[in-house]
Amino acid sequence: MHNQACSLHTSFLSDSIRTQLQPAADSQSFPVVLPVVSTKGGEGKSTKAGNIAGFTADAGLKTLLLDGDYNQPTASSIFKLVHEAPCGLYELLMQTADLNAPDSIISRTAIPNLDVIIANDPKARLPGEMLHAVDGRMRLRNVLQHPLFRQYDVIIVDSKGAGGVMVDLVMLAATHCVMGVIKPILPDAREFLRGTVSLLSDLRVLEPYGIRIPEIRILANCVEPTVLDRDTLSEFKNIVKNGQYAHSDSIAISMLETEIEQLEVFKRGHACGQPVHRLEYKTDRVSLPAAESMHHLVCELFPQWKEKFDAVLVNRPQPGFGRGADV
Repeated sequence: MHNQACSLHTSFLSDSIRTQLQPAADSQSFPVVLPVVSTKGGEGKSTKAGNIAGFTADAGLKTLLLDGDYNQPTASSIFKLVHEAPCGLYELLMQTADLNAPDSIISRTAIPNLDVIIANDPKARLPGEMLHAVDGRMRLRNVLQHPLFRQYDVIIVDSKGAGGVMVDLVMLAATHCVMGVIKPILPDAREFLRGTVSLLSDLRVLEPYGIRIPEIRILANCVEPTVLDRDTLSEFKNIVKNGQYAHSDSIAISMLETEIEQLEVFKRGHACGQPVHRLEYKTDRVSLPAAESMHHLVCELFPQWKEKFDAVLVNRPQPGFGRGADV
């Protein structure tokens, strides 16, 4: 049944939306779009999406955090909003928002350079709507080509911790790669690999229409300094490096060098609505402070902006810096 649906979907693509799949004409001004995914909840993807967005914003990059976890708006809730738009993800994907009136769809946070599109579909209507829309899987990719989004340098897209059309449309919006998030639990990590490969394999039917299937770069999150975690990550890295997964000849998956440890400061960041780099530039721990860990991560993901990221560690923006911010 699923294969039949994919075949039907691609036939509609051929007849009715092929022209929508072309890249934006002025690619130089198009933002970098980084989806953040996991095949299950609780891996920390929303937290990492928010903290990546907070770091890029403090680096002076105009940043949009798009909360694609449609009925569980964690990423929408991390930072204090000084303006909450009446519309959000639902209206964006249903194409009922007026994109020529930015304040109706773009919420502004207390952090300079950081805007948000909130998740606002508590009844989970979007999966059904996007599944049955002819261009459902392409909807986010297409809408982000609107001139409204050209003001941003980077768009970070959070997603649902599961499979399905809503994760498909998030991944297809990527301009280069998708960041996958795992914890160092081998059965869960293997399931992430299987689930992600399955999703990408299904999306390969779109390649004849000029759609490039993005590379997956995996972040090991909540790593503890134990032999078990080290051994688990070593085994998983070997699986990825040696291409010991289905379709490894056509689906690119790699591990990020950066690893994020299990740190209490991420909970503090949630509690006070601040990106963690602002809360911990130094530490007495043996491990890196949160600011340096996040710096390493964003430098891996966006090496073209390394000098801007280096400046964050020099200038050290503090909690409370921003529009009506408080701690």
